[in-house]
Order: sequence, then C-alpha cells, then structure tokens
Amino acid sequence: MATLRILDSITDRGDPKRPNEDASGGNRTCAFVIDGATGLGESLLPDAPSDAAWLAALAKDCFEELANGTRPIGDVVRQTNARAKAVLDGMLLGDEVPAWQLPIAGFQMVAIANGAIFTHGLGDCRLFMIAADGKILDRTALPGRDEETDGARRAIAAFGGLTQAADMVARPEVRTALRERRAQYNRQGTDVWTLGTEPQAALHVASEKFEIALPARGLLCTDGFAALVDAYGRYDAATLVDAASRGGLSKLLAELRIVEHREDPDGLTFPRFKKSDDATALLFEIV
Repeated sequence: MATLRILDSITDRGDPKRPNEDASGGNRTCAFVIDGATGLGESLLPDAPSDAAWLAALAKDCFEELANGTRPIGDVVRQTNARAKAVLDGMLLGDEVPAWQLPIAGFQMVAIANGAIFTHGLGDCRLFMIAADGKILDRTALPGRDEETDGARRAIAAFGGLTQAADMVARPEVRTALRERRAQYNRQGTDVWTLGTEPQAALHVASEKFEIALPARGLLCTDGFAALVDAYGRYDAATLVDAASRGGLSKLLAELRIVEHREDPDGLTFPRFKKSDDATALLFEIV
C-alpha cells in the first residue's frame, strides 16, 4: 500500500509589511498547499492578520481534519467553505458586501485513498512529480497565466515599473480591473472556483487519479514559488523537484528572491503585479 511522507516545507511572505497568506500542511493520507488571494479592499475580519490569511489557516485546519482518505474531496471542500461562510455571515449580520471583497484561496493536494494516488485542486497552485520510471507530472487546476501577465505588463508600462509603483495593486486603475475580474469568480459559467464562501465550488474541484511507478517524489507549491518554472524559466518540473531533493527548499527560495529583488526588481523582464508574492512549497515522497 502506498505511503505518503512529507520531507521538507518552506513558506515566505512576499512583502515584509504584509502577513503571509499562504499555508501548507498534511496528515497521514494527504499533503497540500493553500494560496490565499490578496484582498482588494477593507478587511471583513478586523481581528485576523488579513481575510486571506484567516481563510488559508481555516482551510489548513479543515483539510488536516477532514481529508482522511475516506471522505470525498468534494465533501471536504464543501464543509470547508460552509465553515468559512458561517463565520463571515456571523460577522456581517446580513450586510451585503461585493463579491470581490469576499476572501478566496486556491489549493493543490496530493492524497492517498483506498490505496490509489490522487491530486485535487482549485486555483493556480501546482504539483510537480517524478515517478520511479522517470514519468513527469505537472498539474494545476487553473492552467494559463497569459491574462494576468498581460495585465501586469500594461500596468508596468503605464507606471514605469514596480520600483516607481511599489504597490501596483493599490493603483485605482489596476484595483478596479482586478475587482471586476474577481467578482466573476465562483459563479456559474466561470472557470475559476475557489476555497471561500461558496459551497458549490465543491462541484468544480479538479481531480485526477494517477497510475505511477513508485517510489515517486513531488513538490506542491503556490504560484509564488512555481514562478521559478512558470514565470522565470529557471527550472522545468523535473529539474525543480530534483533541485529541491538535492539542495533543499531554502536554496530555491533564495534563488527566487534574487530574481525578484536583484535581477528584475522593476518587473520589466518578468511582468507581475508585485515584486514578490508569498511563496510556499512542500516536498514529499510516496513509497
């Protein structure tokens, strides 16, 4: 029977002035990363570090409790979102808030259930995995970053780079566009469903069963860490997992920050809305 072991994990906030809105964790049958989306307005939870950080922490607790290898992932997500909704409803006391203001988060998970290996996800977190026979797996629930990159490129061209506009997301033009886009999430007809307050997201979890040779080794990461592959082109799936296994995750995190703070601080080579995003990774093996 397959056994999952977590080998290493790391997380780092992208902005020292803001809370880390990522999370990671696991139990005997699963491992996962969670990426809370930066808020686009006033916080709804004044006692939390941020709404996104609160949601990521709540989802971590729910996953570790509920994802036990016997419960369907849809039930896990439905209960997670129902718990988040209950807390927010209690805070809002019936007040209406715009859809873009509700906290959301993505996740990617690897899990073992009934002896089989699965991955589940919502949003743009990533799974990179190498099987014993060399087969390479690269999975995300939300492929494609072109729209976001194009938007960042236009914003950087307008404002002269990230150094000139340190908080690009706070710019009224940028924030309005991001709010309009986020307001469309978690609605019928959209391809973006998330952890948050919509239990129907449970019906849209991207799941896949793997038939792979063991032992296998893999890396779960939020998009801020996966930028080493997707945005900066320093690695591909196989070489990233190999580098994590050989040199550890701290070395990769340091390389990521060197790109963002020394090599391309203005975002001219690699367009993005923030100089650095929160970055989280979890290295595991299945034997």
